[in-house]
Amino acid sequence: MEEKVGFKRGLSASIVLGLYAGFMIAVAVAVTLEDKGLIYAAFVWSLTIVISAVFLTPILANGRKRGRKNTDEDVVTVRSQLESYNEGVGRWRALSHIRGESMGVSISLTGASNPLVIIEKALLLAGDIRLIFRFSKTESELRERILPILEQKVGLSRIQRKTKSLTVIPPIVMDRGLLITRSMMLCPPLMVGGALGFSSIAPGQPILAVVGGLAGAMLGILVITNKGS
Repeated sequence: MEEKVGFKRGLSASIVLGLYAGFMIAVAVAVTLEDKGLIYAAFVWSLTIVISAVFLTPILANGRKRGRKNTDEDVVTVRSQLESYNEGVGRWRALSHIRGESMGVSISLTGASNPLVIIEKALLLAGDIRLIFRFSKTESELRERILPILEQKVGLSRIQRKTKSLTVIPPIVMDRGLLITRSMMLCPPLMVGGALGFSSIAPGQPILAVVGGLAGAMLGILVITNKGS
């Protein structure tokens, strides 16, 4: 289910982002500009909040609010997909081995004669549904055999590993709202670190702080847009 975030949520999110980003930038300004640094820092902080509220609210308000209120629909979908692999009472069955769990669907492979076939069929739904493949204590060898298969099919970045489970998460859609949110959460700390690091080379040279801030911003953008393997 997807719906618009709405103006109120968009405004609230943009103000929070402005508070966070503005504080980080204000710290860099206060440290770099010793004379009247606090005054300039307060001005920059306030200005960042206002700019965020004015320019980011329309973008975030039109973004998509993702997720379902519950996983019942996903459970029904996965059960329907795997129902043909039922093995009878006391063995693997979709009704008893597939359940809703947290924000995903849990698939227990205990007692399954063809666990690899079940996993391959379930992965057809991994683009939209969070799948949690569960193993018993005696199935650690099966888990180790399945892990490289999942890595090959969906990639390392979409797999969460635990002792008794392997979780495949849907791919993250990088829309404008998500990109802006991540940028304003990650870039300001890197910009502050870059500004302070560069200015420490030659104190009293604001141009070095600016260069360091730009370097931090570029590093943040590279990290955000990196999709991994």
